[in-house]
Amino acid sequence: MKIIVGTVFLLFVINALALTEQEFIDKVLSQDTRFEKDKIYVAIKQIELDASKRNYAGWNTDLSASLSNSYYDIDNNTTSASIYEKHRQNNNKSIKLSTTKNFLSNPAILTFSIKRSIPDSDITRYKQGALYTGSNSKYSITTFDNTYKISYKYPLLKHGENASGLKTYRRDILDLEREKFDFNDAQEGFLVDRLEQFIDWNFYQKNAEIYQDYSQSLTIIQVNKAKDKSKLNTAILRSKQDISSNDSELQSLKRALVSVLNDSSLWFENPKISTEKRLKIMPDLTQYLQHNVRSLLKLEIDKRLKNIDLNYHNNQSLYKLDFNINAERNDNKGNIMTADYKSKSVLYTASLDFSMPIGVDVNNQKDIQVTQLNLQKLNIDYNNKLKDILADAQALIVGLNLKKKALATYQKLRIDVGVESNLALKGYLDHSVSIEVLIDAYQEKRDVELDYVKALTDYQESLLKYDDKLDRVLTQH
Repeated sequence: MKIIVGTVFLLFVINALALTEQEFIDKVLSQDTRFEKDKIYVAIKQIELDASKRNYAGWNTDLSASLSNSYYDIDNNTTSASIYEKHRQNNNKSIKLSTTKNFLSNPAILTFSIKRSIPDSDITRYKQGALYTGSNSKYSITTFDNTYKISYKYPLLKHGENASGLKTYRRDILDLEREKFDFNDAQEGFLVDRLEQFIDWNFYQKNAEIYQDYSQSLTIIQVNKAKDKSKLNTAILRSKQDISSNDSELQSLKRALVSVLNDSSLWFENPKISTEKRLKIMPDLTQYLQHNVRSLLKLEIDKRLKNIDLNYHNNQSLYKLDFNINAERNDNKGNIMTADYKSKSVLYTASLDFSMPIGVDVNNQKDIQVTQLNLQKLNIDYNNKLKDILADAQALIVGLNLKKKALATYQKLRIDVGVESNLALKGYLDHSVSIEVLIDAYQEKRDVELDYVKALTDYQESLLKYDDKLDRVLTQH
C-alpha cells in the first residue's frame, strides 16, 4: 500500500513539474522588456497617424481681428461754392471666425465663416476754403456689418494645396501597419529562437531518461559468473559517463534559458512536447503565403506607399479645375449724413475656376519617373521573395514527409529491440547467452531509443522551421 501511494505521489510531482509547449510560449511572450523598444516604435507611428488625421481632416479654426485708423486732409483750391470734405478720419474694427474641413474620402474643402466689422468715419466739411457754417459741417458715419458665409470647393482635376496632407495621412496608415509587422517579426523571431532551445532541452531531457534507464538496467543484472562482473562494471561506468556528458549539455542549455527568460523556475521543470504534432498542408500554399507571410506583406505595403506617391505626383501634373459653391448672408445697418438704414442680403454663387501652368514642372516629372522605377523594383523583389519562400516551404514539406516515415520505422524498431532485450535477459538467466550478448542487446535498445529521440527532434525542428517560414509560429499560439 505504501509503495502504491508513493508511486502515485511521485507521478503527481513529475506531472506538476512538466512544462508544456504552450506554457513555455506564454513565458516567452510575457517578456515585455524584450519588445519594449518595438512597442515604442509602434506607439510613435500611432501618434504620427493620429496627428496627420487631425491635421488634415479635423476642423481647423482661425480667429482673426483687426483694428485700423486712417486720417487724410484735402487741399481744394477752387472758386466753386460747393461743399466738400476737408478732413476724414476712418476707424475700422473687425473680428472674424472661420473653420475649414478637409475630407479623407475626397479632396473637397468646406469652409464656414462669420465676420463682424464696424467701420466708422468722422468727416469735416469745408466751403470755399473755410469751415462750412451750415448744418452737418461735422458728422459721423457708422456701419455695422455681419457676414455669414459657407463655401464648398471640389477640385475636379489637380488637388489643392492640402493634397500633400492627404498623402501624408494615407502613408501614415500604411507606416503604422508596417511597424506592427516589424513588431510581430521581433516577437516571432525571439519565440522561434526560444522554441529551438525548448526542443533541444526536450532532446537532452529524453536522452537523460534513456541513459538512466540503460544504466539502471545494467545495474540490476545479477551476474552468473565472476568474470562477467568486470565486463558489466565497465558497461556501467561507460553509461555513467554518457549520463554525465549529456547532463552537462542539459544544464548548460537550462542555464541559458533561465538567463534569457529571467525565470529561475525553469530549473525545476521538464519540457513536455506532444509527439502527435503533424504537418498541416495549405490547400493553396501560394495564396496563403501572399496573405500571411509578413515579409511579403511588408513588400506589398512598400508597393502601396509608392503608388500613393505616384498618384500624388500624377495628380499634381494635371491642370487646375475647381468647382465652387458659395452662400453668403450680410446683415448691415448704419447711418449716413441725414438718415439711418438697415438691410439684409443673401448672395449665392457657383463657379468653375481653371488655370494651367505654362511649361512643365521638371521636378514633378522626375519624381514620377523615379517612383515608377522604384515600383518596378519592388514588384521584382516581391516576385523573387515569393518564389524563394515557396521553394523553401515545399522543400520542408518533402523533408517532413520523409522524416514522418522514418519515425514510423523507428516505432516498429523500438518494439523489436525491446523484445530482443527481454529475450537476451531471459537467455542470460538461463545461461544460454553470454553477458556480452546481453549488454549488446541493452546497448542496441538504448541506441534505437536515442536514434528515435534524435529523429523526433529533427522532425520537430523541421516542423518549427516550416511554421516559421509561413509566419504562423506566433499566430497559432
